[in-house]
Amino acid sequence: MKKLLSISALLLLISITGFSQDKNFGKFLGSQSPTKFIGTSMYRGYEKQIDIVEVTTAGQNQTTTVTIKFDPCQASADFLANQQSGGLIKNGEIATISRDPNLPPNAVKVRMYFEDATIISCTSTQACNGAMATTVQLKPARICWIYNNYNGGRLPTTTSNGFDTNSGKPWTVTPPNF
Repeated sequence: MKKLLSISALLLLISITGFSQDKNFGKFLGSQSPTKFIGTSMYRGYEKQIDIVEVTTAGQNQTTTVTIKFDPCQASADFLANQQSGGLIKNGEIATISRDPNLPPNAVKVRMYFEDATIISCTSTQACNGAMATTVQLKPARICWIYNNYNGGRLPTTTSNGFDTNSGKPWTVTPPNF
């Protein structure tokens, strides 16, 4: 009986991790200084990046806004300073890491890369549960979404789409390591 209970508990734990939400991480390079915006992530391979709680994009008439929400950290002040000075974010990348146990560790599902983003707003608010959150809304001049299509744990294909709001033309790019 104990063995059956242990096996059931193990299977439940595996199924819960298989259905857990993916993680989002942001890496940004601002125009205020050559240093990156520093977050508090301790996740392997994404140390000191911003651990994003929620990311949404909204598009209309060849323009897109990107909204990110994260726990307050040093990057909160960096975003606010850039917004108040009118500085652009030179380039940024948001990676969505899959927690699917059937994929390799740290498998990136979607990578969003953008350049010359204006910070429309940067606010810190307290949620009803008492936790603080920083919400930043960006409007990039160029944006590209890169989708990794896994097949049996392998990365057979990558598709991308995006656009340049300055030229009004499609824009796809392989993000550089910055």
